[in-house]
Amino acid sequence: MEHEGSWARKPQSRLESAAVMADSRQRVLRTVREDICWSRLTPGQPLDVNLVMVRTGVSRSAVLQALRELSEQGWLTPLDEGCAVCVPSPEEATEIDEVRRALEEVTVRRFVAQASDSQIRALHGTLLEFEELAELPPDPSALLQARDNFYGLLLRASGVMVTLDALVKLRARIIVLMCASLCSPGRARVAGAELRAIYEALADRDAERAVQACFDHVTRSYEAGFRALAALGTYEPGTARD
Repeated sequence: MEHEGSWARKPQSRLESAAVMADSRQRVLRTVREDICWSRLTPGQPLDVNLVMVRTGVSRSAVLQALRELSEQGWLTPLDEGCAVCVPSPEEATEIDEVRRALEEVTVRRFVAQASDSQIRALHGTLLEFEELAELPPDPSALLQARDNFYGLLLRASGVMVTLDALVKLRARIIVLMCASLCSPGRARVAGAELRAIYEALADRDAERAVQACFDHVTRSYEAGFRALAALGTYEPGTARD
């Protein structure tokens, strides 16, 4: 007959196992994302599960779970066997750009119409965070997060949660392109200036100017990203957007 004490410990053991599994999965997510951001893994490159296991020191099941999640997020593309780093195409970026521009216009106009002064000050704080990072040696993961903080606050303050969800999904499809863009020499500072143009238009409550500034920022980000991917040999010369 099983001792009451051992029975009582089982739920705790399961909780501990779940916590270990979650920590292992997060370690794989973080490692693979950073390797993609720093071009240690390049677009189109297949991932070797065994190498990921060795690099992260976690179990095969945790690695496979994390890779599935990264595929759902847009970092990886499933293959017949395994997965590879996503290769965003100019055609896909153009399609996403059209949808994103329409969603961002709705967001910007609502922000201009209803954002409080405190929300505008908070947006300025996220801008300063990005600009500070742009002056440091490039850290694409940190820059990407800071840029997301800026746009995330803009979206939440606009009160259009459906738009937020849609934009998050669109961004996931071109995450590799955004990382390549922020890794480009000097791009972080230029992106900071573009975000400042968006902020200043919003602070002036000039919707037309803000919409155009958002469009300019995304367009230039795509251009820089495709140039960076072309330099890595992901695209043949002339296939990237110029």
